[in-house]
Amino acid sequence: MNPARKRRPGRSITDRAFDQLIPSELRHLSARHWTPVDVAIRATSLLSPTHGARILDVGSGAGKLCAVGALSSSATWCGIEQHEPLVDTARRLARALGVGQRTMFVQGDVFSIDWRDFDALYLYNPFELPVFQSDPAQHALQYSVQIARVQDRLASLPAGVRVVTYHGFGGVIPSSFELVYQERVPSVGLDLVLWMQGARARREPGWS
Repeated sequence: MNPARKRRPGRSITDRAFDQLIPSELRHLSARHWTPVDVAIRATSLLSPTHGARILDVGSGAGKLCAVGALSSSATWCGIEQHEPLVDTARRLARALGVGQRTMFVQGDVFSIDWRDFDALYLYNPFELPVFQSDPAQHALQYSVQIARVQDRLASLPAGVRVVTYHGFGGVIPSSFELVYQERVPSVGLDLVLWMQGARARREPGWS
């Protein structure tokens, strides 16, 4: 396991409270696989700077990023996740938080939907670590294939699409993208980065 993917032992009160909304048998996944609430709020501001954006969370897990995003923005959020228990949990979570109307969770392969239907995408290194137990050799092979496919998908996105990565995605952002913003999240030591498709992406006011 990549040491950078570990969380600090002391997690925020907000994240611990959020975990109480998740079935107990899934809570052990939280620290390693799900975006902290404070990072999710910051990511939302990068993904959805204007009203009514359509956001895709690639590998949405229990729906934490989408739920937090819907609570803190006017965007509509779609999560794509292959594991049925996590998709069911995400749907229940969104309903419990009152954001079921602006969130949608799809069970399936992340490449089964058209990424070009969205204004922005979020990737929290979704393929690095298997959520549930799997064969290490098989996972390593799948990981290499998935990263190559992500790079191809990103390269095909239209100009102006935003991509926010948290701890990267395991590959290299295509050269057609421009780095617009980057910050290190001190509490976890990981980078939150905004990329924009198309030449000469304009830096947002107030960003350094």
